[in-house]
Amino acid sequence: MKKHIATLVMIVTVIVGLVGLGGNPVYAADKEVYLDGKIYDLGEKDKYDLSKGKETNEVINRIYVKGEISSTSKKDGFASYAVETGNLKILVDNRVGQELNDQSDSKKWHIIKDSTDEVNGTELNDDIETGAIIIQTSKDGNIWVTANTETDIYNRAVIINNQIQNGENINAFYETTNVQINNGCYYRIIIAYKLEREIDPSKVLFVTKKEYEEKECVEIYQFYVYNPSINREEELIKKDAYQFKDIYRVGSVNGFDNPSKIQSDDPHNNWEVGRFYVSGFTDFRKEGDVVTFLKTPGDKAALWFSLEQELDKCNGRTDIQVNYTDTASDINFNTPTIENVGRGMLIVKKTDKGNKSERQIYTNYLEATATVGANTRVDLFEEGDYEVALDYELHYDKPFVFGTTTTKTLPYQIAFKFNVRNGDISMFLRKADSGEFIKNSGVAEKGFYIDVSNSQYLNMSIKREVLSDSMDGLVEDTKFSAVAKEGRNYTEEGIYTVTVKNPATGDSVEKRVYVGDKDIMRAHMKTGIPLGEIKVKLEGGATVDEYGNINEPKPEPKPEDGPTEDLKESSDITEGQNVSTNVTDESVNNVESEEAGKKGDGSVISGNNTESQNEVKNDKDNKEGNELDQKNSLKKYVLFSLIVVLVIAGLVAYKKKGVLLPNKKEEGDKE
Repeated sequence: MKKHIATLVMIVTVIVGLVGLGGNPVYAADKEVYLDGKIYDLGEKDKYDLSKGKETNEVINRIYVKGEISSTSKKDGFASYAVETGNLKILVDNRVGQELNDQSDSKKWHIIKDSTDEVNGTELNDDIETGAIIIQTSKDGNIWVTANTETDIYNRAVIINNQIQNGENINAFYETTNVQINNGCYYRIIIAYKLEREIDPSKVLFVTKKEYEEKECVEIYQFYVYNPSINREEELIKKDAYQFKDIYRVGSVNGFDNPSKIQSDDPHNNWEVGRFYVSGFTDFRKEGDVVTFLKTPGDKAALWFSLEQELDKCNGRTDIQVNYTDTASDINFNTPTIENVGRGMLIVKKTDKGNKSERQIYTNYLEATATVGANTRVDLFEEGDYEVALDYELHYDKPFVFGTTTTKTLPYQIAFKFNVRNGDISMFLRKADSGEFIKNSGVAEKGFYIDVSNSQYLNMSIKREVLSDSMDGLVEDTKFSAVAKEGRNYTEEGIYTVTVKNPATGDSVEKRVYVGDKDIMRAHMKTGIPLGEIKVKLEGGATVDEYGNINEPKPEPKPEDGPTEDLKESSDITEGQNVSTNVTDESVNNVESEEAGKKGDGSVISGNNTESQNEVKNDKDNKEGNELDQKNSLKKYVLFSLIVVLVIAGLVAYKKKGVLLPNKKEEGDKE
């Protein structure tokens, strides 16, 4: 019974495995990974200063990340997650604080409200109340920049994972960005709250008084995220890159509209906050203000930003700083009002060939992501049309009368557009039934489709020709569509000419393929011989093999010539030879003697046979130089030699017989 069960389990396992292999491709699914947090205890009035905290032995798991994590490791003591596709969402467990909010037993630690609005030096928008959560990012794991905060978290546990980030609901507390992951980024989540519990009461005179103790608690979660497909060691080579640096003064942060060139009296005149560069292309074209970058296989078009100013001392002047912007919007990108813009808002918008657009917004970009003197990769770009804008404000203390100053906040924008196109034409024809590549002028009996390797901006046209009624030429199918489409199957019989043109370069490629099984068409595609000539060949008995090669019919064999007069004469002599059966000892000895004497030159001397051989040899010598067929001459010589050998063999046999017979006779006489 156990044996049968084991067999059944094995069969089921194999079937499941086969089904899995034969099904749809499996893509990396989102993973949820809970982070291990550390807890620090602080005094009740330490303002959650981590330097005053004492680490406990307790490990806590209230925060988790979700995304397509391909691998985990360690980096500088941080948990490290590799993410090749998309971004990571950071979420708070919905059970957070449930046990700490239980106040049924006052002698156990439980959460109480805290009116403090500061955690580890970070000022909050509101009081902590039942707890605060702060998320921070870092380029090096040492200097941290606050990205988002939330307060009274235990009363808002249900909605805490529905934060609005850059004007959109992210269904998480925070979501990483492309810029962060492409460059590698450290993250730190701080959860702060105050706890209280009842301790032994005290007595004042005869009155018992309840006593409580309080403490501040801080939970810390830290990790690192990166994209493993990007070489972060790659450096920007500015001399090989294309730069964008034009700055515009705009109307206000509510729209960043009405751009105008910088005037000579503007505090932003003759210097840049930073410059953008595009690298990883082979060539470029420029039409008006729009640059088109052409990339070929192996190129990785990328946008970089190089920060050139200290944010608190722009152009070397302490009176000019990059301002912290609370809220802003950009009318050119149709953004909603963005909260907590910070020091610079970078917007990148991509529009594909189907006019579908998507945008990425990076708030506090200059402070959180860029580094003075360093080149920061913004993103990698495939084919598409791109618009880029860096919106920011300058805080300017303008000198006024009598040594006073007046403060101004002025909005600016670096804005540009560019396109990315494939600079080559990667066009392939594939068989519709197998996907196999088809060589130019090839055959696909069951149809074909066009593969342009995801190049989105190629112009494709197609022409179909069919065999004429007279089978000696091609006739174009005028009803056939002149526009081709990638991936569409073309199965009707005929010769197709596919033309693909790259409008960015003006280059074009043309390929032909035959769909069907007619021999005359396959031969035409293979050899290029005109159909009329192939038709004549086929009517004359030629055939076409499976590869389209034409096999000409074999010529009829010519009748062989009869034996020559010399060979006939030689045969007559041999057949007419009369060999005596009475051979004496002396004659045999003579034959042996003559045979031995002629052994060196291959001659055989034996009565009429010797004369016959000499005649043949003389005939052969006399007829050298005549235009006789060499083949018949060879046959004659071989046949005659064979006859001579047979005669010699017969003589030898007679010799042996003649020697033995007399001996037997003598023995009989003696008896």
